[in-house]
Amino acid sequence: MRERRTIAEILYEAEPGEVFVPADFIEAGSADAVRKALSRMVETGELERPIRGLYRKPRRSVFLDEAVPASPDEIAETLARKFGWHIAPYGDTALNRLGVDSQVPSIMRYVSDGPYRTYQYGPYTIEFRHAANRDLSRLNPISATVVQALKALGKNGVTKDKLDIISSRLDDSQMEKLEYETRNATAWVREAVKDMKKRRE
Repeated sequence: MRERRTIAEILYEAEPGEVFVPADFIEAGSADAVRKALSRMVETGELERPIRGLYRKPRRSVFLDEAVPASPDEIAETLARKFGWHIAPYGDTALNRLGVDSQVPSIMRYVSDGPYRTYQYGPYTIEFRHAANRDLSRLNPISATVVQALKALGKNGVTKDKLDIISSRLDDSQMEKLEYETRNATAWVREAVKDMKKRRE
């Protein structure tokens, strides 16, 4: 039987910048004891609290000698893990993730099989929009991001240049999975994926 670890031991083994939820420390004690310990560690600087309910092991840039904050994606993904949601970047967020749009949006949008929720994180608003579970659970995260990016462009906005940009972000294995997982998608999305793959050959 594995020996129980303390919060300090769990953090010692974690990478700088890793984001946690209280449930990650369940082996370290009761929920109340863990919550109090985490709050003390935030006060001493051993942990950061990016938003309520999330904790992060601080990370510093050696080159700049300054703290590196968590990205909105890291916060969104940890919130999804906390609540057991499937999520995927949506709209401009998906386009930015795949390099189609270089401008980082101030509202980071995600589709989710959970309820509609918004969170404030620094200068960003993180927004979760409800979508049918079947639209997310049947796709791996990369495929889901590509599908949302294509939907953001729209049928008439999918150009060869944009397909090439998206394609360049995928390796051969990801491309194969994308084609397989979108075999029952809307016709124009399916055709865009097939065109993307053909242009790689």
